[in-house]
Formats: sequence, structure tokens, C-alpha cells
Amino acid sequence: MSLNKFENVGYVISNCISNHGCSSSLPLNLLEMNINNPFAQGGWSNTNSSSQYPNLEPSVYGALPYSSGSSNTTPNSVLTFQFTAFNPTILNCTVLGPGSTPYFRVVDNNPFTVFQNKDGRSIAVIEWRQSPGTVVEVRDIIQKQLVSTWLALSPDRTYRTMIARNMSLVWLPRDDYVGLFTTGSSADLYAKIIRGNSSVTLQITSQAVQLGLLESCIVAVVLLQSGRRID
Repeated sequence: MSLNKFENVGYVISNCISNHGCSSSLPLNLLEMNINNPFAQGGWSNTNSSSQYPNLEPSVYGALPYSSGSSNTTPNSVLTFQFTAFNPTILNCTVLGPGSTPYFRVVDNNPFTVFQNKDGRSIAVIEWRQSPGTVVEVRDIIQKQLVSTWLALSPDRTYRTMIARNMSLVWLPRDDYVGLFTTGSSADLYAKIIRGNSSVTLQITSQAVQLGLLESCIVAVVLLQSGRRID
């Protein structure tokens, strides 16, 4: 189903939101993984700071600088988006942005998971399929395609590539987070996924937001933290 078709069933999604989300009719396949393990959630092999990915310099592994909380962002500022109010998982949740303002809602209506912006418009959809595989679409950014193509797992299972806005990026697990890096000889750290006990946090640089990567990162977080098979 395309995103345009979801505009015609907005009342279904609205009802789901008013009832704090729709529970999937099928049990979640956790694949016997520890939900607090950032590597297992993304299907990666457990790794450490000595990744085999060749183009990431150690200097980019430092902590992201935190935003001062001001509404004016600088090139080095970081915006925080918290996935919260799981019902019962991240596939039904609210995404709070700066100032604890709701920016996105994620609503699961099996076999679809729909992403809505704060205006209630559908911006992305995941269609969970057994064969040939789960499909994703992000409006005006990612054409409908297999998740295994969009978030391709490396042969050694240590990182995932992501193409968005004509940029080649890499999701790479570190010690306690999953980082989004640019590729090339001088890699930049654009975002972090950090999992807590009852929420997931996306820290993303204002530069990445200005490049139009926020929506793709929001969808990627849900896929990587869903606990479902995406390859």
C-alpha cells in the first residue's frame, strides 16, 4: 500500500492515536534477543570500538555535544528526539522533540506501521511482509523498497548502510549506542540511537536535520529497534 492510499484511511489512524495506539494483531517476534542489546536489535554481530569498517576515524567516536536548550541551533548543536509511551512496543509510540513537544506518532495497524507528523499527515509507512521481505517508504525521500536494500547489512554483519537524500551513510554500533556516520576518509557522526529501560532516544545534529535526514532517521530507529526481522 502506498502513502497516498493512507491519506484515504486517515480516520483509522486518528482513531488509533486517540486510543493511544493500535496493538498489532500478531505477537512480536523478538528473535530471542535481549531488548536492551543495541547490537541484537539491529541484527548486527556484537562488536566493539575496533570495527572492521575501514573509513571511520577514532576521533569521531566522542560524545555528541548537547544543545544548550535554546531555540537557536548552531552547526554543532544536537537535537534530542525521545521515542516514548510504547504501547506495548516502539511500533506504537509518540516521538517527543525539543521542549518535549510531540513531533511524530508511530501507529501499528498490522501489517502496516504508519508514521505521522505533528499535523497528522502520513510521512512514512512500513509494510511487514514474510516474502520477499519488509518494505519501507518515506514520502518524497525513500521510494518504496525492501528494508534489506535500504538498510543493507554488511557481509560481516558489523554495520548497515543507508541511502537518504543522495547521501551514503552507515549505522555502526559502538559500546553503548548506534551511531550514524557519513562515509569517506573523514567520517562525521550525524546521530546516535541510545536505548533506555522504557524509551529510545535519537540524538541528531542540526546539520543532519538541515540536510533533511530527520524523517529517515526516525524510520530507521523504529526498524532497528522493532525486534522484528528486517532482512
